Amino acid sequence: MKGILEIIKEFGLEIPTDKVKDFEKSVLENYKTVKEVETKDETIKKLQDDAKVTKEALEKFNGVDPTALTKQIEDLKTDLAAKETEFQTQLSDRDFSDNLNSAISQANGKNAKAIMALLDQEQLKTSKNQKEDIANAIKSLTEANDSKMLFGEAQPAVVTKGNPIGAVSAEPAKGNISLANALKETYEKGE
Repeated sequence: MKGILEIIKEFGLEIPTDKVKDFEKSVLENYKTVKEVETKDETIKKLQDDAKVTKEALEKFNGVDPTALTKQIEDLKTDLAAKETEFQTQLSDRDFSDNLNSAISQANGKNAKAIMALLDQEQLKTSKNQKEDIANAIKSLTEANDSKMLFGEAQPAVVTKGNPIGAVSAEPAKGNISLANALKETYEKGE
């Protein structure tokens, strides 16, 4: 690319050597090369495109009240905190109920609802050491005269189904004759 001094010489103009530096300084301050102008044009075009995109994005929020939006966000945060508290309370209640039922079972409680009615459940829920306090409360109920009848050995479980007419076992014992066996023997003898 030709410099400005070469272009001036082509037109028959000459600048004295003592003024060349001042001339170059003046030209550089006031004029730009084609490449510099193209670069600035590209930058301006990019900035215009960015401004257009930003304007379109801002138009989406046209008519939105920022204070109402902020209030809605705060309300949602409050609701979320309340739901979290409710969830933690439900978990705590479930754990307390499991601990209480487990302790009643271990003490051979016959009627869990009646036993729970005798306990101060609110005080036990707020206890720092729930398991120990529940065990101590149930122990005191097992020892008290007016509530010890709610505790005791569990009823024996039924092992097999019984026959109300005959024997309980699948194979009758010798000497233990059921009605069915007696009929069978009589039929076999042919009497």
